[in-house]
Amino acid sequence: MPFNDDRRTLLRGMMAAAGTATLPRALHAQSKALVAATFPGTWNEVHRSILLPAFAKRTGASATQSIILGTDQVSRLAAAKGGQPPFDVAFFDSPQVLDAAKQGLIVEYPSAKSPNFKDLLPEFQDKWGPRVSMQIVGLGYNPTKIKTPPKSWDALWDPQYKGRIGLTALNSQLGIAFLAEINRLRGGTEDNFEPGFKALRELLPNVGAVGANLGAYATLWQQEQIDIAPYNFNFVQTLKGKDVPVELAIPESGAIGWYTSMHLVANAAEPDLAVQYIDAHLDPAVQAAMLKPPYDVIPTNAKVKLEGAITTSIAKSHADLAKVRSFDWEKINAQRGALVERFNREIKI
Repeated sequence: MPFNDDRRTLLRGMMAAAGTATLPRALHAQSKALVAATFPGTWNEVHRSILLPAFAKRTGASATQSIILGTDQVSRLAAAKGGQPPFDVAFFDSPQVLDAAKQGLIVEYPSAKSPNFKDLLPEFQDKWGPRVSMQIVGLGYNPTKIKTPPKSWDALWDPQYKGRIGLTALNSQLGIAFLAEINRLRGGTEDNFEPGFKALRELLPNVGAVGANLGAYATLWQQEQIDIAPYNFNFVQTLKGKDVPVELAIPESGAIGWYTSMHLVANAAEPDLAVQYIDAHLDPAVQAAMLKPPYDVIPTNAKVKLEGAITTSIAKSHADLAKVRSFDWEKINAQRGALVERFNREIKI
C-alpha cells in the first residue's frame, strides 16, 4: 500500500518520538523534518553520531533515520511510487542504484546545489548520487583462535574450522558479493552460479551459523559463535572498537567491494533538505571524522587523506582503492531474487 501524506506524517512522528535521531529539543520544533534511509549496524551508528549532528548544525532542521537494507528500500519506494515516498534520502550499495534508477525511484542528483560534490574523486561522482564510501570485503577472523591470518578464501573449507564458519543471507550485499567471488574463483560467471552454489554446499559442514541480517551477523562475532567468515572492513573496525576479537585479512586473490552512495528520492517531501543532508556527508570534516576509529569509513572526498587502519590493510592512497575488484551488478541484479530463493532453499544448517 502506498504511503500517503497522513501515513508519512505519522511515520515521521513515530520515528522522532522513538528518538532515532538524538537532536536538541529546539531542532525538533522546526516545521521541516527530513527522513533519511540508512543501513543497520555500523552505518546507523556513524550516521547517528556524526552525520545527524552535522546536518542539524548546518540547517537547523531535524532528521530521523529509517534503518533499512538497500533491497528493502527499493521495495518500499516501488510500493509508494506515484504517492509520497517513505523517506527523502535513499542509501544504496551499487546494485540497488541500478534497480532504483531503472524504476524511476530516484532522480539525477543536482550536483550544482551540492558544494562538496566537486571535491569528490572522479570515480565517486555519479549522476544518480555521490558515492560516499566503499565497502571492501575480506576474511574476518578471530585472532585469539586463529594465530596465522588466512591467505585464501579456501581457508573457509579447512576441516579444522568445522562448525565455526559464519555466513550472511543473500539479502545482504555482503552475502551476494561473497557468493559472486567464490563463484568466480571456482570458474563461474555472472551468468552461471552453479560453481558457487556447489562450493557453498561443500562448505556446509563448516558453517556454524548464518546471520539473517548484518545486525544478527555482528552478534555472532560478539558472542564468539564463529571464528572466520567473509566480512566488511569497516564493520570489522567497529567491532574492534567494542573490544570484539576480530581482524580482517585480504586474500591473495585480492580485495572485492562495491560503492555505497546517497540519492535524492523521486517526489521527496523535502528535496532541498535532502540535498543538504547528502552534501553534509561529502563535507571533508564529516568524512574525516567518520574515517577515525571505531568506524573507519573509507572517504571519497579528495581533501580527506587516508590514514589509520585502512592504510595498513587495504590502501595507501585513493588510487589504490581503484584496484578493488567488483562485479557486473546489472547481470547479477537480473537474477538476484532467484539466487536468494535458491540460497534459502539449499544452504541450510
